[in-house]
Amino acid sequence: MMRMVFFVPTDKPVGGIAKVLDYAVHAARQNLEVVFCCNDFHHENLSSALFKKPYFQQYGSTIRICDSATLDPKDTDILFFTLPSSHERLSTLYAAAGCRNMQYIHLLQNVRLSNTAFDNGYSYRLLPKPLHRICITQEVVNSVAPFVDHPDDMELIPHGFDFEAFNCAPQQDDPIMINFNTFKGDLGREIVRPFNRDPRVKKVRVSSTGISWRNLQNNYKKSSLFLGTPLPEEGLYLPGLEAMAAGQLVITPDAFGNRFYCDFSENCALVPWGDVDAYREHIEWAIENWTGAAFEMRKKAHAKAAVLGLETECLRFADSLMARYADRGMALEYA
Repeated sequence: MMRMVFFVPTDKPVGGIAKVLDYAVHAARQNLEVVFCCNDFHHENLSSALFKKPYFQQYGSTIRICDSATLDPKDTDILFFTLPSSHERLSTLYAAAGCRNMQYIHLLQNVRLSNTAFDNGYSYRLLPKPLHRICITQEVVNSVAPFVDHPDDMELIPHGFDFEAFNCAPQQDDPIMINFNTFKGDLGREIVRPFNRDPRVKKVRVSSTGISWRNLQNNYKKSSLFLGTPLPEEGLYLPGLEAMAAGQLVITPDAFGNRFYCDFSENCALVPWGDVDAYREHIEWAIENWTGAAFEMRKKAHAKAAVLGLETECLRFADSLMARYADRGMALEYA
């Protein structure tokens, strides 16, 4: 049976690492032997919120989880990674075990991958190497394509996410409840300050670093307006998409990566990055148009999110593996 090793730096439940876990589950559903290797563990006994993801809980029971010290390298492994410098770490581990000429799959999740300063420059130096590459958005494809010397080995598999975990169709009479997170800064706290005691706003919910999956889902499903506060340049910015799945009106800047799901002025409201006044103006607009134009925007957002679930991503990944590794024990169907 073909074995795939999915390698991440830590078990911290950040977006890029969580997506590698999704792909590990995709592989497990194809009846492959799957190892999910964290270079280092920050939590004991798999207590990280990473392993509370519903998709992993449902389909990941056969996945072996280990750290790099207990990984048993085999020269037949397929090695899957996302952080560019993980390629160097894997190369070192496998070379020390006497394994050569390993086959790698690099999951490209960020438009900054072609930046010469990203990941201490390792990302830029890695792009010309002949690796199988999967890009999560067309924006990522566009950003790295000029630097990839083997374009036939690069493909687009649109990013999938836990749609069912957040799914909550918008209703016209939903009360206005504002939601934001502080995963990438406290901008949301400043934006929402005038609305904390506004009688038109029923509640303000904040999702902070370390929040449990259950509480995160609860915050999203019980809110109706989301303040997206991404970094100026993102690979995807998943919170905005999760908010759309939960039927929220999303107010967000253009973070490049979120163009994958944002049809600005159609299914979300566009603001300049970091412009507190612009956010507040759009909140006022939403309040004034809550049962009309704002509701139509929420419906379009929910419909967009509904077609971007993990099932589609899983099928695309299965097709990709079948095309490349069918002669190495790939199963023909997935669970």
